[in-house]
Amino acid sequence: MRVGRPAVLVACTAFAACAGSIKPSTSPAPPAAEALLVLPGFGYGGGGEAAFRSLAPAMAREGMDLYVPAYISRGGLADGRAKLQRFLRARRLERYQRLHVFAFLAGGWTFNPLMEMEPLPNLATVVYDRSPYQERAPRIADEHLHFLTWVRYGRPVFDVAHTPYAPLSTPGVKVGIVVETTPTSFVKAHETEARSYGPFRFECEAFMQRYDDCTYVRLNHDELYVRFADVWPELLAFIRSGRFTAAATRTPPTGDALAGSR
Repeated sequence: MRVGRPAVLVACTAFAACAGSIKPSTSPAPPAAEALLVLPGFGYGGGGEAAFRSLAPAMAREGMDLYVPAYISRGGLADGRAKLQRFLRARRLERYQRLHVFAFLAGGWTFNPLMEMEPLPNLATVVYDRSPYQERAPRIADEHLHFLTWVRYGRPVFDVAHTPYAPLSTPGVKVGIVVETTPTSFVKAHETEARSYGPFRFECEAFMQRYDDCTYVRLNHDELYVRFADVWPELLAFIRSGRFTAAATRTPPTGDALAGSR
């Protein structure tokens, strides 16, 4: 038991408990209004929920209702996808004139295949969070903390680890990428395992998906949740123009942030 506790703590740091859903307190806005659907992943907890709730008024001033579903299921990606599908139908997000999505890592693995099965006619924008570091966390958890991860989360972490990323193929949708450039404490603690999977590639093309613009942020996966306000201006710019701002960083990082974190 004493040996297991640090491992449990590390696993919970990498894949924090999901927080509750966020939705507008009023009925859906008129058809001309827009909605932002944020799809959190395994790192979403109370701090992230508080960050999104604090941003909801600023989004409302831009004419956007905010939705953050709690869709991840112990049954795996397929169950989470069905849960997200029910959320979309129950909240009638097709009523909005334009729907925008920000997908954290597990969100992309869940949302893209769903759009193949049941595309949303009003989907206008999808911005993806990607990370050469954090995208190795599910595989590390599977191979080195399998039982503890299963006890805490069930199958979805393993599904992400073993399911190739399927890029969005829906035509007419603007696609952006936000790339995290620093490692989480979980990846730092498992540096040897993370490096064993091959070199870290930060070029936008390395993520094997189409995109209209791509930017880099000096945040790790945990920080991106609680500091989403730092990214909101870039997300808003992309929603409005299909491009991030002129101030956005579009040059991949040099050096090795993981080595520098030791």
